[in-house]
Amino acid sequence: MRAGVGGVVVAALLAGACVTSEISPIGARRPARAEGCAVDIFPSTTPPYPFAEVASASASCHNRSGRNACIEELRKEACAWGADTIFGFQDGRFAEGMTIAATFAVRTEATPPAGVKTKRPAAAEDDGCNPICSPGFACKAGQCMPQCNPPCEAGEACSRKRVCEPADGKLEPAKASGTSQ
Repeated sequence: MRAGVGGVVVAALLAGACVTSEISPIGARRPARAEGCAVDIFPSTTPPYPFAEVASASASCHNRSGRNACIEELRKEACAWGADTIFGFQDGRFAEGMTIAATFAVRTEATPPAGVKTKRPAAAEDDGCNPICSPGFACKAGQCMPQCNPPCEAGEACSRKRVCEPADGKLEPAKASGTSQ
């Protein structure tokens, strides 16, 4: 009887530390890249080079696994989906863990096939924020501004804690170190 209880405990611990992912393709499926392939990661910005979006993805991991487990799951899935870039992290929390949503992309230099959505990087979005903004914040005019997920409703504003609050209270933006104001 003891061996049966031990097996249940081990199974429960393994289940509690699992990492899962969901992928939604954008355009035609690309051929997979080698397992463990090199992937550029841009948590709070778009890539500084032309790219085509491959898929939107999210990874969920238990608190015991940590945020890095979600990022490694996204990296593994990016290779499987033929992507060489992950960008635009949106972090979320649930009772037992966290979720990171992101976009998979592939660097493009040539004109992409018809039907493939391409983007050019935003013009120096992070200019003026030094150091760069933390995940969940975006650089706007030299200040790191919180980005709430999901976006705030009408009459609400995103606070420095990345929580929607009534817009009638004055909310101060977070300042990047090295900026004056």
